[in-house]
Amino acid sequence: MKFAKKISKKINNFFYDHILLREVTHSAAGALFAIVSAALFAFGFTCFTSHASQGALDAAEMKAFTLVTGGVSGITQNIALVLNVAGVNVTPNVVQAIGYIVFNIPLILFAFFKISKRFAILTLVNVAASSFFIRLFDYTGIAEQIASSPFIISNVLNRTLFAAVCTGLGSAIAFKADISCGGIDIVTYYFALRKSTSVGKYNILVNSIIIVCYSLILAFTGSSDPSTAILSIFYSVIYLFVSALVIDAIHIRNKKIQLQIITEQTKMPEVLMANFPHGITLTNGKGAYSNKDKIILYMIVSSTEVKNVVRLAKRVDTHAFISVIPLNQVYGNFFIKPVD
Repeated sequence: MKFAKKISKKINNFFYDHILLREVTHSAAGALFAIVSAALFAFGFTCFTSHASQGALDAAEMKAFTLVTGGVSGITQNIALVLNVAGVNVTPNVVQAIGYIVFNIPLILFAFFKISKRFAILTLVNVAASSFFIRLFDYTGIAEQIASSPFIISNVLNRTLFAAVCTGLGSAIAFKADISCGGIDIVTYYFALRKSTSVGKYNILVNSIIIVCYSLILAFTGSSDPSTAILSIFYSVIYLFVSALVIDAIHIRNKKIQLQIITEQTKMPEVLMANFPHGITLTNGKGAYSNKDKIILYMIVSSTEVKNVVRLAKRVDTHAFISVIPLNQVYGNFFIKPVD
């Protein structure tokens, strides 16, 4: 463990001395995350959302039943459905591959000016890679082969969960690298930064509207009977909630933690504030057993900072008593490291 820390410290010191190399490495790592994220998202979409693997549904229902993914993908699914209703025979994955780029252009421009240049550029890489992988999985037959496997075709719930985990993991990996999968993810990421809260709930809100629109088109155009439209809503909602849970479990940038530190060391607040960009509320106390004077520190930090704060506090006072309390929301001034 100590050896790993020494190596990590040496690597960090090396990059601090070579700023240009650090920037190149940072960008290369971001591009790698973007490609891996795109591959996972495309795999989930082509294999589990747009191919017929409906289990107990009959042949007529199979054609109409589709998992609606939400976001730009969900919008393109709505467009593909409208085109099919109008008599234009198109493959959903073709509409997805083209529409994914077209709809993302204005959103990426928004990200360029409102979030960061790096975020926008790497999101563009992700979007382009997603379109490429969607066509690749479709063209090579990988998607059709997986979608028609007995494990998937025998159970709609299996299909829904696999789709949600793959696409949710793809979005979470992108968010973890301070980029996105494009589309509505850009908007939800922006509002999550502004509101300093989780990304998942914004995804659910926007995507629920898209799902309802898709189901209404199914119901009112006669493309499907009401029971199939209801199934589309039901499984699509499951998909959205599982996907949001995966995103929020991995993307912890905006999660806040309250630390309560009880110590006898009066220098503790000064040391902590010198190393972390957060304020501290201080109050006096007295130990009931020891009858010694104590100070009680209340400090709000990001979840990624907890271990470092605790480690430093223990170096100042090995006998410090520290409690960790998760928070749902924080109102007021709280520093969050800006997106590069």
